[in-house]
This record gives sequence, C-alpha cells and structure tokens, in this order.
Amino acid sequence: MKLTGLRLTLLIVFAIVPILYTLLPMAHLFVGTSPASMWRSWMDPELLAAVATSLLGAVTATALSLGFGLPAAFLIAIARFPGKWLLESLLLLPLVLPPIVGGVALVDLFGPYAWIGQWAAMRGVMLTNSLWGIVLAQWYITGPFLIVTAEAGFREVPSELREAAILDGADLLTQFWRLYVPLAGKAILAGTALTFARAVGEFGATMLMAYHPYSLPVDIWVQFTANGVSGMIPIACGAILMMVVGLVIGRWIMRVRQSHQRETSSSASPW
Repeated sequence: MKLTGLRLTLLIVFAIVPILYTLLPMAHLFVGTSPASMWRSWMDPELLAAVATSLLGAVTATALSLGFGLPAAFLIAIARFPGKWLLESLLLLPLVLPPIVGGVALVDLFGPYAWIGQWAAMRGVMLTNSLWGIVLAQWYITGPFLIVTAEAGFREVPSELREAAILDGADLLTQFWRLYVPLAGKAILAGTALTFARAVGEFGATMLMAYHPYSLPVDIWVQFTANGVSGMIPIACGAILMMVVGLVIGRWIMRVRQSHQRETSSSASPW
C-alpha cells in the first residue's frame, strides 16, 4: 500500500514539474511589474505599429498556409507514391532548423541580389525590408505546422467514407471540401491556431528578411539591446497577456465548433 502511494506521489511530482517550468518564468515576470508601467510601455506608438505589423503579417501568412497547405496536406494524406516518407521529412525542416537558417535561405532566394527579388523589385514589390518580407518569413517558418496537423486529421478520416463518396460520384475536390475538411476540422483549427501564434512570435527569419518595418519580436529585441532586461519586462508582460487572450479565444472557438459538429454529426451524406 505504501509502495502504491509512493508511485502515485512520484507520478504527480513528475507531472507538476513541466507545468511549473512552463508557467513559473512567465508568472515571475509580473512580480514587481505594475499595470501602469505595462500601460506606458504599450502606449508607445512604435510598439503599437510593430504589433499591428506582426498581426497583419501573421493573418496573411496563416491565410496562405490555409490556402496552399490544406490541399498539400490532403494530397499527401491520401496519396501513395515512392519517396513519400522523404517528402514528409523534408517538409519538417523549417520546424527543426534554427529559424535564422531559414532566414538565410529566404534572403538568398528573395533578396535584392537574387533574380526573384530583382524581378519583383522592378515591378514595385519589395520582398525584403517590407511587410511582404515579414509575411514570407512567417509563412516559411510556420506553414509546416498547418500541413502536419491537417495531414494527421485527414488520416483519421475512415477510408470507408471516401470509398462511399467515390461510389456516389464525388470527385477529388468534392471529397476534399465536403468530406475531409469538415471531418478534420478539429485538427485544422488546432493547426491554424498554432500557425498564427507562431507567426506572431517569429523572430529569426523575420529579422533577416525584414528588419524594417519592425515586427513585435524585432521591436522587443531592439528594446532589449537599448534598455536591457529590466526595460523590456513590461513589454514582455503585455505580450504574454495578449497571447493568453488570443489562446483563450481560440480555445473557445474550437469548443463551440466541436459542439456544433456533435450536434450535426447525424446529418445525411456530406456530399
């Protein structure tokens, strides 16, 4: 009996450690930080412009990830071809490489001395040191989040449903839009939330592709180099609060959607 109690205690302790390790550093930031100091820091016009730039870039990057990533995830999930495992592995590279390496690769491809960058510049579109540079960096680093999570969701769709859809005359696009996307909605929403949140916080590749205009992470870095840790704590606290609100709203939307899906799960053939 004592041995069982000891095992349970160890299990609880081991479970608590990562939770505390995740939450304690962020909670400690708020010790000694007054709401007034956070307010003053976040009323800085430069910081507000950086927040707006990051949010606009993240929304655009997430939209691009959805528009192009979902079809890619769907085809990878249902297709069978030689080297599929290699393709799936390579798509994970932006997630595992240091973001600064991804930034170097992007600058080498889209920079002002690369032919793509020069071609775009001649048409009035600057792909570096612009909002487009921020979007390209955010999309490159965060896009795989959506592909990986959506592909996992698509794989969970029973093959019998696809076979039934084919028998009913549904083409590939209809299967994708009317069958797979609704049934994998939870995974897609989770991937969308991860993609957007990670895009807002993307720093390494963004700093190389677009040091200006400042995004939120770059502006925080500038504040750190100018004022040290103490000067950026109020800004960091405000960023944490902003992300907590965003995560709570995202989780609420997911719960509402899941509830709606359960209510409509008994509906007729989706196609």
